[in-house]
Amino acid sequence: MRHVQYVVWGGAFAATAAVLAVAVANDELGDTTILTTVLGFAIAATGLALNLARFASSGHPAPPAEVSAARVEQLAAAVEQHWQAEWRLRRLQDPEPLAVHWSSAEAWLADPGEPDPSGAAADRRELDDRLENITAVLDRVASRRLVVLGEPGSGKTVLAVRFTLDVLASRDAGAPVPVVVSMSDWRAQSESLDTWLARYIADHYPGASWARELLDAGRVIPVLDGLDEMAPPLRTAAVRRLNADLDDGRPLLMTCRTAVYADVVRSSDVFTSAAVVELQPLGFETAAAHLLRTARPVRGPGGSRTTGWHPVIERLRADPDARPCAALRAVLRTPLMVTLARTAYDDTDADPAELLDDGRWDDRAQREAQLEAHLLDAFVPAAYRDDDRRVDTALDALGFLARHLERRGSRELAWWELRRELPLPLRTMGPVLIVGALATAVALLTAGAARGWAVLVAASCLVPLCVAQALSLRGGGGLATGGGPDGSTAVRRGRVPRELVWVLMGAVPLGFVVGMTGDLGSSPYPSLLQRWEWAGAGALAMAGGLALATTLGVLDLLGKPIPTTVPLWAGKDARSWHRRGLAALVVAAAAALGGLVPAALWFPFRISAICAGVLGLAVAVALWQNPRTVGRVLTPRQAAGRRARPRGPVLTAVGRGLVKGLTAGFLLGLAFGVTNGTTLAARASVAQDDFPVSGSWHTSADGRRVLVADGWSHRTLADGTRVVSSPGPVRWAVERWSDGAVYAETMALFDQGCDGVCETLHDPVELHQRPGQDDLLAKLPDGTFAQSWDLEDALPPASRRWLQLSTPEWLLVRNVNEGVTLGFSLGLISGLTVALHRWLVSPTDIARAGTPLDGLRADRATAVSRGVLLLVIGFLSSALALQLWPETTFAAFSFVIWLVAAPLAVALSAWGWLLVTRLWLCGTGRLPWRLMRFLEDAHRRGVLRQAGALYEFRHARLQERLAVRVDG
Repeated sequence: MRHVQYVVWGGAFAATAAVLAVAVANDELGDTTILTTVLGFAIAATGLALNLARFASSGHPAPPAEVSAARVEQLAAAVEQHWQAEWRLRRLQDPEPLAVHWSSAEAWLADPGEPDPSGAAADRRELDDRLENITAVLDRVASRRLVVLGEPGSGKTVLAVRFTLDVLASRDAGAPVPVVVSMSDWRAQSESLDTWLARYIADHYPGASWARELLDAGRVIPVLDGLDEMAPPLRTAAVRRLNADLDDGRPLLMTCRTAVYADVVRSSDVFTSAAVVELQPLGFETAAAHLLRTARPVRGPGGSRTTGWHPVIERLRADPDARPCAALRAVLRTPLMVTLARTAYDDTDADPAELLDDGRWDDRAQREAQLEAHLLDAFVPAAYRDDDRRVDTALDALGFLARHLERRGSRELAWWELRRELPLPLRTMGPVLIVGALATAVALLTAGAARGWAVLVAASCLVPLCVAQALSLRGGGGLATGGGPDGSTAVRRGRVPRELVWVLMGAVPLGFVVGMTGDLGSSPYPSLLQRWEWAGAGALAMAGGLALATTLGVLDLLGKPIPTTVPLWAGKDARSWHRRGLAALVVAAAAALGGLVPAALWFPFRISAICAGVLGLAVAVALWQNPRTVGRVLTPRQAAGRRARPRGPVLTAVGRGLVKGLTAGFLLGLAFGVTNGTTLAARASVAQDDFPVSGSWHTSADGRRVLVADGWSHRTLADGTRVVSSPGPVRWAVERWSDGAVYAETMALFDQGCDGVCETLHDPVELHQRPGQDDLLAKLPDGTFAQSWDLEDALPPASRRWLQLSTPEWLLVRNVNEGVTLGFSLGLISGLTVALHRWLVSPTDIARAGTPLDGLRADRATAVSRGVLLLVIGFLSSALALQLWPETTFAAFSFVIWLVAAPLAVALSAWGWLLVTRLWLCGTGRLPWRLMRFLEDAHRRGVLRQAGALYEFRHARLQERLAVRVDG
């Protein structure tokens, strides 16, 4: 049965394609019947694509076991690569991690249903252990659930990372993979555990769009870091969600501050079946040995080894109860402060003896707070000790970023979220305003005397775009209803996006304004600009802006920017032929457009060639990603999973892109066309029997009334044809072409030249406007008719409007047809762009240890390629329209729409938003211009840590201190 359906769909596709080819060849595409068939061709093509997508997505069986096993190995290698790099950057292996011990927490913090680890001395000793034995401790817990508590800076995150690396080092092939996950962005009230984990893994390890598959198979061990970093109401919701979502025997490790976990247990419940351990403070000798071993050596008496810490440690040992010694010993009980002390006085000229300065302080707690603040403040200057000139700049920028995160209540620094620091207009509509300002500037430079018109059109076009963008941000997104794990957009079935309703609602008032200001003749839009100059131009420009908003909505670019993780070419990932082909296609198309546009504007060839080369080179640079800095594609043990991917999801994305574009365009055109046509028809029905001016009435030979005004006679024939006759003989001309066409024209046009057989007449002019026809006819002396080119220009304005007055029925049908056709073409082009782009950049399923810079470059490449594709498809469609309807302004109007839509498609991407953010924040001195390089350098220096495509401060205490420093 399925094959029969394919035969039917394929036959419809082939038949309508043949009709389209014949119509184009015979120049008959403007005919209504042919046009309806062509629209059927597009619908048939879309239906065939959807059926193919549905078959492809349902015809493939579930991934075989070997593919799942290979994906497990891919994820394991990506996680191991990431955390090994972080372990080295934090110098945790130099020379070895601090010996942190833990013991069982108080009994009331654990589940009483499980054996109480604190109930007997033997059980308590069983969970007393060291950092290097953490994996064995989890294995000894029957439920395989462990909660690690500790004070701030006690080493909870380091323990989670050490657990992850130890499990990865000892695991067998196919065994579950531990993944460290920051809990700060989990909205546990509305998001299940596995849904959040799948999103987190896909975001932080690009290519792992199949993470949910591994989670459902129990191949992932969640290592949840920082329950205390969640908002207070969400902490209890998180524990309840864990208790509800976790199956028996599913391993999990979670870290939290001791006081926060106690509050959670007190207000809700314990984590079911979980053992709870608490990290113990460092012993003084452990901290002292670490500082002495890692300090810069100095030659002592007789060539002995000494350091700057030796006199400090000796005094702390000799006089532990002295006020400065007791405070410093207390501060050095946490691994964080020991690490900060090491960094602040290692490879610097600072003397740690200043920590024993007995300055003014009231009590020991105050002195401890002062010492901790001093070490936190000294960390950043120590990290930039090799470049003292950058210390102040780094402190200001890092302080600004820390305050940004504190205001958001987040620990994750996302480069695309920095737009929140912009002023409200830029934060909401920044790219739209900047592109609009640039377009206005270009129009002002090229419009000459029509500068006022240019400003009006630009401003009116911006209004719908700004409103749509603001509403989309308020609603949480654009026409996109959610981002997929691979950076693509998921479409919820059976639900019309709220933002689409808002955009379509804008078409109704615009259609009403155009209908009220438009002329009731056969060609309302040119007359609109002649009769209602400013209002008409503004209304049409707003209609164009609404079309732009719909296009951008179809492209999922309205609303909050969401970066893509899809690379076009990058290192070994560039082996994929369609990625390299797309990159080459985009560069070639950009170069071609760079040369064609100046050539079309009659610029010299040299200018066109230079523009082509510059634009092609700029796009190539934008698409290029340095293989040395791109996240490594996992091979060879994980390359076993690089099988031929099922094309179902890709074809489904293609089909959905087309359906989304066609639906949005059709509804937009229908809403605008129906409103405009109904308004015009209502006005025409009222004005149907009205004559333009007062004059003398007469009765013709056939008994009909004739109005004579200004010497011109006006009458209506039995079939509804309107006729206007001149007062007497006038000079005019007739031009006969070889194809049989006959045209009537004024002598002014005749004097400019004649391309056919021409003759001049000196007879009365009688113009006929038949109902339902666009062409105005002139009656020749022999009783035949010729199409008028410009004879209507000789009529008085009122007589001309009356002559070209159309019937209400014809106005309604014509405007609905035009609206639907224009909307359908708009949706077809935008939907085709979405579909083509999704097919060409279908994401790889090879997990990578991505970086924020990788994500930025991937989003930049995607934005540029999407903009070029949109411009190419729009340019080709406009050229086709120019060939089919050369006498209309549709082609020029269409090309202007796509010429503006392409840069907007680039500007509204996450990368475009970052450019706007940099212009403001870097221009005002809050951040350095080379922002991503600065963040990458801060990560290399150990100030920031990397979590996939995001950065975090090395510790929450450091973020809090930097934010307070800026506020102070």
